[in-house]
Amino acid sequence: MVLRFALLGLLAACSQSLFDNNGGNRDGGTGGEMPVASTCTAPCVGDAAADFDGSPGGANGRWRYLEDLRDRTWVPMTLEQASGVMIGANTNNRIGVCKPGATEHACQALPGALLVSAAGTVAPADPAIELKAPMNQVVQISLKVAMPINADPQVVRLYRNSREDVLFTGTVQPGMTLETSITIDALANERILFALAADTAVQDVGVQLFVSGTGATFPQSCQLAIAFGVAMGNGVDNLCGGDYTFQDYNTGATTPVLAAGPFAEQGMAADITPDKYYEGTNLVMRSGDTTLQFWLRHDMLVPSYSAWPFSDLDLDNTGGIGVVLYDQSGLKLEVNTCTGAGNPLTFAGDRMVYPVDGAWHFVRVVHKAGVVNVCLDGKREFSFAAPAGSLASQFRPHLGRNVVWLPSGAFYDGGLDDVRVFTGALPCE
Repeated sequence: MVLRFALLGLLAACSQSLFDNNGGNRDGGTGGEMPVASTCTAPCVGDAAADFDGSPGGANGRWRYLEDLRDRTWVPMTLEQASGVMIGANTNNRIGVCKPGATEHACQALPGALLVSAAGTVAPADPAIELKAPMNQVVQISLKVAMPINADPQVVRLYRNSREDVLFTGTVQPGMTLETSITIDALANERILFALAADTAVQDVGVQLFVSGTGATFPQSCQLAIAFGVAMGNGVDNLCGGDYTFQDYNTGATTPVLAAGPFAEQGMAADITPDKYYEGTNLVMRSGDTTLQFWLRHDMLVPSYSAWPFSDLDLDNTGGIGVVLYDQSGLKLEVNTCTGAGNPLTFAGDRMVYPVDGAWHFVRVVHKAGVVNVCLDGKREFSFAAPAGSLASQFRPHLGRNVVWLPSGAFYDGGLDDVRVFTGALPCE
């Protein structure tokens, strides 16, 4: 049965992470009031400026200096021996460091900072730096960006693993300094990246990027993180606690099937065919704001059935989230929640046209301040109202099946990867 919903409300796009715990932007942008520290506090996981020494990994091999090709591929920069600066294939994409006595505006504003130059959108890539998290750890990411006085306003990004998985996006005004600080649960080997996503060419932008351990017990905000990197018996690990068992609807637990993920650095992904699904052991806690996100590759629909990549819908008590694909004059992706457990059941939600391209797409569902924002590939697509706490469910998440509800069965055919649930709201773009 295909459910139909009216649009219940459109609010502003997911623009700022609630994980942004400082964020004092001196350029008048969004964020809090507290200034960001000027040094990398102990224990310092990585200091992008202090670690820069012209080697491919910087001091201690912590970093990569890259061109972000904006298509989930990254190309390492090379060292220009004469200048000690890292250079991209487009030589206007450059990363160096402020030297003692430097007179550039950015070096005056942020002594010892990296100096980043970008070719802008005339080039197919942005200059970027990457730090790989050494272990499961609660970290604080602190960013300062100083824009030259004679520059145009420019966009900067902090993201995890790919541009779609955005942590922060901000615009830095000429002659001003942007500051933001974000605390996240970082998983071992996942990539934290900064990119200067300049619209126009710009030279000598000052960048300080610190990543420090907070000392907090891991995890703090992460409830669910399934990377599908390795199958363990009949299941896969929830890296934030618990496990997920791969089920055959007819025969019970079976060996997970994995395939290539959305990009090389992401590794393997789940490959799910009809009658197969993953069942979790933990409930998702949604007393406040939450973020659900995952990579989705839709292969095909089973005729006459809807396909549910994610569901913990609670039709007995109301609540939960369902993400479903179906054919209604073309392929649609819908996100909904149960609002009434009587007869008939009632739901809130909305839908969008979903690409019929067999490619990987990034889905993010953000519940913040009584509104659910649904985002695809880093862009908000639709919203609907849901009071705080109303998405709580008494059913464990299912991947590839709509929990136990009729029609009984598992009809999803496609891939899933990097399924995560966080306490708190992340932005769309």
